[in-house]
Amino acid sequence: MTTKSLALGAAMVLAACAAAADLPAQSRPETATDISQTVRKAEVLAARQSWDAAIAAYREAVAASPKDAALQNRLGICYQRAGDTKQARKAYRKAIELRTDYAEAWNNLATLEHSQGRFAQAVADYAKAIELKPSDAVFQKNLGVAWLARGDVGKALAAWNEAYRIDPASLDSEGVPVPAAGLSLARQYYLYAKVLAARGEREKALEYLARARTQGFNDFGKVERDKDFASVITDPRYAALK
Repeated sequence: MTTKSLALGAAMVLAACAAAADLPAQSRPETATDISQTVRKAEVLAARQSWDAAIAAYREAVAASPKDAALQNRLGICYQRAGDTKQARKAYRKAIELRTDYAEAWNNLATLEHSQGRFAQAVADYAKAIELKPSDAVFQKNLGVAWLARGDVGKALAAWNEAYRIDPASLDSEGVPVPAAGLSLARQYYLYAKVLAARGEREKALEYLARARTQGFNDFGKVERDKDFASVITDPRYAALK
């Protein structure tokens, strides 16, 4: 499971409450081997999306190794996937408390704020993740969605342009789902197409316009008035989209 981009309806993102006293003595891993086995068990359960069981396994691992920031972060992801945002936030904050430079935990915390409509806080947390790890394209992609949710299309386009510069495959990767942010996939795909068209990536721009159309986009007059799409609209395949 990636800790970079939690799915919030799709990516994205230990807990202070997971103290050893909360767990039966016989369930606590006692040795490094025991912890490793418990972590592997938790990973398998998370891969199966058995979130409650994965949470229980990660809590055991955290109880035995409470200063392991990565375990705290993974537990947060499982809580978030299970819909327990309160415990997920506590877990991510605990991970950051243990490791203030933990970029993935900052990103995961941002996805949580994002999914709950706290877009200003999400932008701030994504920016912190990017400050710590500027080479991560997914963080930039997520930041773009948060800026779009705040109504700043210019900053959204700038973030997505940077994401594409870092990793051209980033726009195709799983990121923050638009429905969870109260936006439309049609608009996001149209704006992805705009970023790609401006960069001269005609093939990918046409691909995203097609995706936008599938999601309900039909304002092709807007496309034709936008100079970024100048080379796209001359392509015969563009006419087939209308």
